[in-house]
Amino acid sequence: MFSKYLAFVLIVILYCNCSYAQEHENVKNKDKIHKVALVFGYTHIPSAFEEGDENGSVFVPTIGVDYFVQFPKGWKLGAVVDLELGNYLVNFNRDDLERERALITGILIGYEFETRWSFSLGPAIEFEKNKNLFILRSSLEYEFELDEDWGLFPAINYDFKEEYSTWSINLGISKRF
Repeated sequence: MFSKYLAFVLIVILYCNCSYAQEHENVKNKDKIHKVALVFGYTHIPSAFEEGDENGSVFVPTIGVDYFVQFPKGWKLGAVVDLELGNYLVNFNRDDLERERALITGILIGYEFETRWSFSLGPAIEFEKNKNLFILRSSLEYEFELDEDWGLFPAINYDFKEEYSTWSINLGISKRF
């Protein structure tokens, strides 16, 4: 009987301590509403191919910079800039369209739906010398706290484009200020 009571008391103490730590963390970072991040990853283009090899798909290394402003109740607004570091071809309107080091810029609206989990959605434009494309980007990320103001986050992006879509897996490091 005593061991059950002791276990119950320990669980309540641990729960209260975790709740206090979470509340303390939120108060501590409340005035730091800006976040800048450096992002590295790979973009998968299922319908793309490299010159001479029309079978399969293409993975392109990607780097990017994100900037977000956090609003009350979990909402955020941000700008993203990504650079695809590769060349590939896609079938676009029955023609082969060459993509060379595409630059993607966008404005995203996000919502933190669970602690450290956030979903973002917004319009973007892919600038490239052969043809610029409109994109609708969706993103899901989970942020790990590294230090008081630093974070590390894996993210998955899905870009809806006019004739084809891409998805990417990224890893970013962020700083709040």
